[in-house]
Amino acid sequence: MPSRVVTCSLNSNHSKSFALLLSSSLQEVDHREIILREARNKFRVKASSVFLPGGLTLAAGESLPELVSQVWVGKGEPFCGPPAGGTHGSAASNSELHLISGKSYLDDKAIAQLKTVGRLAGVHLTVGLPDLHPGSRFPIGCAIAAEGIYPALIGSDVGCGIALYELSTRPKSALNPTKLASALRGLDAPWSGSVSAWLSNYGITRASAFDKTSLGTVGAGNHFAELCTVERIVDDTAAAQLGVLADGLYLLVHTGSRGLGGSILATETANESNPYIPPDSAHFQEYLTEHDYAVRWAVANRDLVAHRIKQCIMPSVEDVGNDAPDAQVDLKKIVDVTHNSVTKHALTIGDTTRELWVHRKGAAPADQGVAPCPGSRGSFSWLLQPTGDGQYNAHSLAHGAGRRYGRNVLHTGTKINKANLTQTELGSVVVCEDPDLLIEEQPDAYKDVACVVEDMSEQGIASGVVVLRPLVTYKVRKDR
Repeated sequence: MPSRVVTCSLNSNHSKSFALLLSSSLQEVDHREIILREARNKFRVKASSVFLPGGLTLAAGESLPELVSQVWVGKGEPFCGPPAGGTHGSAASNSELHLISGKSYLDDKAIAQLKTVGRLAGVHLTVGLPDLHPGSRFPIGCAIAAEGIYPALIGSDVGCGIALYELSTRPKSALNPTKLASALRGLDAPWSGSVSAWLSNYGITRASAFDKTSLGTVGAGNHFAELCTVERIVDDTAAAQLGVLADGLYLLVHTGSRGLGGSILATETANESNPYIPPDSAHFQEYLTEHDYAVRWAVANRDLVAHRIKQCIMPSVEDVGNDAPDAQVDLKKIVDVTHNSVTKHALTIGDTTRELWVHRKGAAPADQGVAPCPGSRGSFSWLLQPTGDGQYNAHSLAHGAGRRYGRNVLHTGTKINKANLTQTELGSVVVCEDPDLLIEEQPDAYKDVACVVEDMSEQGIASGVVVLRPLVTYKVRKDR
């Protein structure tokens, strides 16, 4: 993250202020002490308190919240800054924190990050789902309801999500994981078909720098494409409505906007002093237009990944070239949910019902029907039916198992078993020729998805529909 400028004003006299550059190298230090030290030098007063927008105080040893760009320095007197509400909406001190957990481990750092987000002006509710885990800047596996939009809370991969496709209805006994894995080749190279024709079927008529190089590719990190079968049907009625059968081959695709969303976020955060877009801003609709563009692009990307994989394992499926509509029909997509986005919902918090913008950073929507909840590559995945009225969980569900260990920890070898990383205990095969990624994304890096599902079931926000068994998990090959 780049360095940022914070405006420091004297609490008792707002005409006095100075700009303080917080270096990116100071992320883990005592920001309060740095601000107080500079204020004592600049204002020549015995500064002893640092106020955040709305009047909350910055505690000793605490880092300044990432999206806060102005503070007020006091000498022990009450807060005299702008009243709660102002240009950034309601007081952050009114926000509620809901943690949905029981059996699932929630990291203290992730909870602290979520509490920090809850202090931002305009935020009314923060929800930590059972897959909650720390991010580099903000937690992942959460939903944040605010009056306006904080683009950084959605993350760089706008539109990232998971889709499920039916590939075949042939008996499971005919499926060989090793042979299926060997057939998955050429998926990391740019697609040879007509990108513009493909995108036009998603209402996308403008070109981006990512169309020809990235559309139709999985990407890195925790993204994957997974061939799977049905292990167990939990809800016969819901499964039948989806068209999921006990026999057959299915495909989960987890990927997003492949750099496009990141370019949108970079544009929004270029001015670090304005991280928030209030609903009455002239820029509000402009941002939503870019956001929706990235969401549609990500859907098109998942569909093209699925089409390319179907070509690999079923050579009779022709490359559509310009004939994009036929490929979409042939995919037999069952569900597709976006878990990095912002959408508007009516939420009742306390005695007040408000229309708020729910930021989902690694959280599946709970108002669009059945949602996939993948485990690690070595565990089962679930299809979940949302339940309840969506108020406590901000109409959101866990988007997967969630990380148990950070990526750096996995390279120490002290907590994770690095053996047999390309063959799982379930007999599935992993295609990942990046040695670092193979370690960082191994099954033991993730929480137990069964516990995540059980926590949501006990909270009354989701119930199981289908359990899926992995056959092949595709990450990346070196022979593009």
